[in-house]
Amino acid sequence: MKAMEEKKNEIVISMGSISAISEKTAASTEEVSAFAEEQLSAVENLKESAKDLEEVAIKSDEAVKIFKI
Repeated sequence: MKAMEEKKNEIVISMGSISAISEKTAASTEEVSAFAEEQLSAVENLKESAKDLEEVAIKSDEAVKIFKI
């Protein structure tokens, strides 16, 4: 009986460790997901800025053509 009790205690401790590791993994996954969302937002903003810059470049090019001989 003592051996069974010891094994039961080992299992309970192991399950507690597994649970703690699972919680840490879940928290880390949430942090990575939040960071990925921030990065996606930054890339979308950069894409929009590049599009705006392209429009300005096209308009500038058209304006300069007026002065070319």
